[in-house]
Amino acid sequence: MAAMIPETEHFVRVAVKANPALLRQDEAGVSLQSRMESLVYAPFKAAVQRGTGVRTSARSGGSPEEAVQGITTLVALARGPFLIVLDGLDECDNKDEVQELIEGMLAFFDDNPFIPLRVFITSRVEQHIKSHLDVPGVRLDNLVDHCSDADIATFLDVLFKNETRRNPVIRAYISEHGEWPSRNDKQKLVQHIGGSFIFASTVFKFIMDSTAERGSPATPMDRLPLALKMNPGLDGLYAQTLARSQHLPHFLDVISTIALLKAPLPTSGIAELLGVSTYKVVNVLVNLQAIIQVPGQTIYRSHSSTPLSATFLPP
Repeated sequence: MAAMIPETEHFVRVAVKANPALLRQDEAGVSLQSRMESLVYAPFKAAVQRGTGVRTSARSGGSPEEAVQGITTLVALARGPFLIVLDGLDECDNKDEVQELIEGMLAFFDDNPFIPLRVFITSRVEQHIKSHLDVPGVRLDNLVDHCSDADIATFLDVLFKNETRRNPVIRAYISEHGEWPSRNDKQKLVQHIGGSFIFASTVFKFIMDSTAERGSPATPMDRLPLALKMNPGLDGLYAQTLARSQHLPHFLDVISTIALLKAPLPTSGIAELLGVSTYKVVNVLVNLQAIIQVPGQTIYRSHSSTPLSATFLPP
């Protein structure tokens, strides 16, 4: 932040000098929300408020360094709003601290609605996060609604083209057999990858792995069919998430029903099938939103690349 808005550096230094615990990561340190307030929100707000004053002081005899800093700050602020990205918020183990962070963030923007600052949060759908963000002033966007197959296809095209330029084995194969991978193979890869760039990268590295052990397929062309059988590696996510609700009544019945669904079904429909109240179905699902979508009251699976199945059900 100080690199983009030089005027904030002074306020950050003052905050740290007043409370050195802001920089500590152990138990003697302060909460994440306190750090955000003291090291981000307050310095940013102070720099914005002082923007015009900086320019005036520079004109009235300030040092050349102050003049440059003031002009740089003004130029930076004119380009606003600025964006803070919080990636993978669901990976924070301390739920109370996450909730405090969100509450502090919302309070800051309630008090400063016109400040040129925005926060972009990425997270799996966890109840303790969603319940705090589902308020006016926050825009929630479900990435499952945005199919990224075209982006995955473009990503793979670039990777394969670059590798073809470097790999004489692939070039020799194309010279003899024509295009590789074929359009059909690319479509199968995209479908198997299911929108995950991380999995796409893993699949590509497997196909191109030139250090395969003895007995393994020798060429990328031989390894591609095997790549279509690779597990996306979401078993741990499913098992960990499902464990949160497996002690609840009707858990096995609800999850088994969802696993067998061929089309989305409302929670009321699942309840009717099982002969239980709708709220009991919702009670099972409310902590499973990282893997099971409940937009409104209709149930979808969140990961197309790994279908929910008996593999993830307790014995």
